[in-house]
Amino acid sequence: MSTNNSMGNRTEKMNGEKSLSESKTNGAKNGNQSNDFERSLGKLNEMCFEDAFELTGHGRFNHLVLLTCGLIMLNVSMESVGMSYVITAAECELELTSEHKGLVNAAAFIGIISTSFLWGYLGDRFGRRAVMLPSMLASAVLSLASSFSINVWMLFVLRILTGCLVSASSATVYAYLGEMHTGTRRASAIAWGSAFISFSFIILPGLAWVIIPGQWSFSLLGFPIVPWRAFIWSWCAPGLLAALLLSWLPESPRYLLAAKGPEIALPVLAQMYAYNQKAEASNFPVEKIATSSVESRSGGFVGAIKNISLLFRPPLLRCVIISHISMFAVFMLSSGLYVWVPDILNSMLSNTSEKSLTICEIIHNKFQAAKNATLSVSHGPCESHVSTGVFTISMGMGAVFAVTYLSIGLFITRVGRKTFYCSIMFVCGVATVCAALVPQGGAATALLVLALCSGCAASILAAIAVDVFPTALRAMAMCVMYMVGRTGAAVGSNILGATLDRHCEAAFSVFGAFTAGSVILIIFWPKPEKVREDLEGKGLSY
Repeated sequence: MSTNNSMGNRTEKMNGEKSLSESKTNGAKNGNQSNDFERSLGKLNEMCFEDAFELTGHGRFNHLVLLTCGLIMLNVSMESVGMSYVITAAECELELTSEHKGLVNAAAFIGIISTSFLWGYLGDRFGRRAVMLPSMLASAVLSLASSFSINVWMLFVLRILTGCLVSASSATVYAYLGEMHTGTRRASAIAWGSAFISFSFIILPGLAWVIIPGQWSFSLLGFPIVPWRAFIWSWCAPGLLAALLLSWLPESPRYLLAAKGPEIALPVLAQMYAYNQKAEASNFPVEKIATSSVESRSGGFVGAIKNISLLFRPPLLRCVIISHISMFAVFMLSSGLYVWVPDILNSMLSNTSEKSLTICEIIHNKFQAAKNATLSVSHGPCESHVSTGVFTISMGMGAVFAVTYLSIGLFITRVGRKTFYCSIMFVCGVATVCAALVPQGGAATALLVLALCSGCAASILAAIAVDVFPTALRAMAMCVMYMVGRTGAAVGSNILGATLDRHCEAAFSVFGAFTAGSVILIIFWPKPEKVREDLEGKGLSY
């Protein structure tokens, strides 16, 4: 009975505040009418954070946050996989061997993996925006510097350093985007933002198609600039634009509430309200935020370790194990396989046999041909050539990814996060196995594209996970989860590199079975409400 009364009082209070909000907005035009209304109403100016957040509305401010976070995700994706288009064009100039290509492809992932824990700590300690903004600017500088590499080791080191800085925003952006939306809109916001990742798989091959085949060159301060170097410059643009937009946006109000208190978070809510409602910030009807729990704000590194230890104790331990293994499976297939797709497609397009061959048979024949070529005494001049068909097929793949991401954004709230995630992963796992066995090139390519759609499941998994981790641990938890995921990408890439030539069918089968089988873990995912209740009882807030 008391619960119903409290809910009724809260509803009445929300309605009163919304009425007051509307009155104050109109009052900007009608002067003293608003003040009279406030006096007659007896202004209810103290609310809990979630109710105050609801009053900010959903509009232009949220759309700008979504665009900014989407550009950040686009930048992370382009910096991570862009080198897969560079290595073939730079093969002769930098004298790249197959081993060198593998190292350069993995360099960004190595940087991201090695610093994820550090950036997670800094994101929870100093703020999401405070970490992402300077790191994006610095990563753009290092990425541009990598285009001036004169040998493979200079390129390798600079790409690792670029990855270290890209790591700051690679997972923190999900915490920032989620915290800028209400609980009912959080999953769809993350899904819509993640759709920008798919755009990278259209933009990158599109830019590569326009720039890399060119035969031009020019000198910049005495340094020769050839197409592949200019191609690296082109993919830095989204990150710089995102940094410009982020410089205008405020810090996450949820982070400010947890780290610095309600009096610091309130002005940000007022700013969101003003931009969404096209009103003055002073018209925000809430003057004070009531807190029902006190966030654990132990200072310094010792306090951070104390908070982090909660990740490895119930009720979060189960969430950490399930989400991290699942993200490992997502990246192992999607990113681990993707970095080999240009090479696989090149092999398929170069196949001159009239007989219908599977992907694995084509790869095996290419391996045998290369092995026989090494026995030849004379070698011709080095020639680097990428079939333009690779670019068009890659852009088609990106279009499929974009449709998948957009479908997730439209239907995730209707279908359900866990159902959507399990469906995508199971179908992609089966497609992976079939791609290696189907002898028709078109069907095999279609199945290969479908298998790579497993990467779209990462955004759903992030939306599932972000709800159970409290504000003080959210950036750390997301960074570590994506660190484990990108470890899966590195492991998957290396396993495929070692097995494609000789054990192709087995490699595809193991990847597919692991991907499809990983959905079993989601069955054991706990109820978010129960996890939140337990942790709020320990003084942590959401």
